[in-house]
Amino acid sequence: MRYEEKAKLTAAKLLVPLGILAVSPVLLVAGAPLRHRYLRYLYRDGAPLVLDKKHGQITVHWFVVSNFLFLWLCWPTEAVARLLARRGRARGRGRA
Repeated sequence: MRYEEKAKLTAAKLLVPLGILAVSPVLLVAGAPLRHRYLRYLYRDGAPLVLDKKHGQITVHWFVVSNFLFLWLCWPTEAVARLLARRGRARGRGRA
C-alpha cells in the first residue's frame, strides 16, 4: 500500500486488531513461538521491507508488528519461556 491510499490504511488499522482479537486464544496459549516465527519470516533475507519510506510503501505487516494488542497477548507465553530458560540455565550450572 502507498501512504497516500488513506482508505486502505484506515481499513488495515481497523481490521488488524479485529483479526488479532479473533486469534487471541491461540496467542495466549502459543503466542511466543508464533510471534518469533512471524518476525523471522518478515525480516528474512530478501524479504520486502515492512515500511519502505523511500518508495512510500507500507505493508499490513507493519500494523501487526506495531500493534500493542499483539504484543500484549503474546506476553504470557514469552514470560513463561523466559522463566523456563532461566530455570534450565540455573539447574545446568548447579550440576557439574
